[in-house]
Amino acid sequence: MKKSTTLIAVISLISCYAKAQNINLEFPYFAGQTYSFKIFQGDKQITLKEDTIHKGGKVQLVIPKEYHSYKGMAQWYLTNSKTGGGLDLIINNEDFSVTCLDSIPTNESILYSGSEENTFGKSNYKIQQALFEKHDALLSAVRAYSKDYKLYPIFDSEYKNIESQYSYYSKSLAETPLYAARFRQIVNLTMGIGTIITADEKAKANNINDFMVNELDYAALYTSNHWGGVINNWVQLQTMVFKDDTKLLQDAKIILHRLPSDIIYTDFVVNLTKELSKIGKDHILEALTSDIKNSKRLTHYDGVLNIYQQDLSGKAPDLTIVSFEGAKELNKSKTSLIKTSELNSKFTLLVFYRSGCGPCEETMKGLVDNFKKMTSKGFRIITIAADTDEKVFKDTSTPLPWSDKYCDFEGAKGINFKNYAVIGTPTIYLIDSIGKILSKIATISEVLEFVNLQG
Repeated sequence: MKKSTTLIAVISLISCYAKAQNINLEFPYFAGQTYSFKIFQGDKQITLKEDTIHKGGKVQLVIPKEYHSYKGMAQWYLTNSKTGGGLDLIINNEDFSVTCLDSIPTNESILYSGSEENTFGKSNYKIQQALFEKHDALLSAVRAYSKDYKLYPIFDSEYKNIESQYSYYSKSLAETPLYAARFRQIVNLTMGIGTIITADEKAKANNINDFMVNELDYAALYTSNHWGGVINNWVQLQTMVFKDDTKLLQDAKIILHRLPSDIIYTDFVVNLTKELSKIGKDHILEALTSDIKNSKRLTHYDGVLNIYQQDLSGKAPDLTIVSFEGAKELNKSKTSLIKTSELNSKFTLLVFYRSGCGPCEETMKGLVDNFKKMTSKGFRIITIAADTDEKVFKDTSTPLPWSDKYCDFEGAKGINFKNYAVIGTPTIYLIDSIGKILSKIATISEVLEFVNLQG
C-alpha cells in the first residue's frame, strides 16, 4: 500500500514537471548581453527574470508556478545593447524553442519550434499583409481610372473580391481558439483596423466600435501589453467620431457587463475613469457610478476609484487646511478646518489645480480676469494646489487676487483631493450657501456661463 502511494506521488510529481512551461532561446551572436523577461497584466509589466546570455547564446526561460495559467504576451529584450532589440512571445502552456543563427535577426531568420501559437502569429501576419497590399493596389486603380475605362470592371471586381476575402479572413480569425488570433485582432485595433475593409470611414468606425463593445476578448487584451492604449482609442473614437454621450454611456455599460473577472473589471474602470475625466466627461462617470457601485466588483478603491466610494451628491466635505510655520522642511505645521456649512457666501468655487498644468493655467487666468465680477455676484474662490514644491506654489499663487489659497504639499494624495475624489486637475466644485455641492464643473467656460446667469 505504501509503495502504491509513493508511486502515485512520483507520477504526480513527474506530471507536474511535465506541464511546467519552458522556453529555450538560442541567439549565439548575443552572448554576453543582459536581458529582461516580462509578462503583462493590464498596465503592469511583471519582470520574471533578468540575467546574462551565456556563452553559445543559449537561454532558458521558465514561467513561474504562480503564473502557470498565464495566457498572453511576453517580452524578452536586451537591456545593455546600443541597438536594443528583443522578441515578443506568445505564452500559452507550450514548451517551445526559438533559434536565430544570424547576427541581425529578421522575421525570416527567427525560427520557432514546438509552438503552434507563435508559428500561427508569424504566418497569419503575412496573410493579412498580403491582403492589404493587394487591397491598396486595387483601391488605387479603382480611384485612378474612370468607370468607362475598359479595365475598370476588372479592377472593381477584384477589389470587391479582396473585401470578401478579408471578411472571410476576419471570420476565420474569430473562430480560431489560439491566443495568437486574439492578439492579431488587438493589434489591428491599435492600427485602426476592424473586421471589414471599407473606404467608408463611418462604416469603419462603426465596425471597430461594434467589435470592441460586443466581441473583443478583454481577458486577452489584459495580457496583450495594449490594455491602456486600446481603452484610450475606444474613448477617443466615441468622443471624437460619434460625439454621442448617450451611445458612449450605453456602450460602456455593455463592456462593463462583459468583463470576465473582478480584477479586469477594476483595471478597466481605472482606465475609463482617467480617460473620461481627462476630457471633461464627468457627467458620464456620474451616470456610471450607480452601476459600478452596485456591481460590487471593484477589488479596491485606491486612487481614482475613490470616486466610487465617496458620495458627493449632498453636503461638501469640510476642508482640512495645513499651514506651516516657516519653511515646510522645519516640519512645524498646524491643521485647521474650513467648514463648508459656514462659507458665508452665496456661491463658492472650490478649485483643485496644479501649477504648470496647461488647462489649470487657463482656468486660473479665467478666474483672475473675472474675479471682480464674480465677487460682486457673491462668489468666493478657494483654490487647493496639488503642488509638492513650496517655492513653486508660492511663486504661482502669490499673484492670485483671492485670499483662500492652500497647499499641503502632498500632491494629489492630499486629504482634500481624497475627500473630494479628485481624479485630475483642474477639478471645480460649485457649492451653495449652506455647503451643498451643486455641480462638478470641468472647464472655466462652464464656470463663467454660470456666473453670467446670476443677477
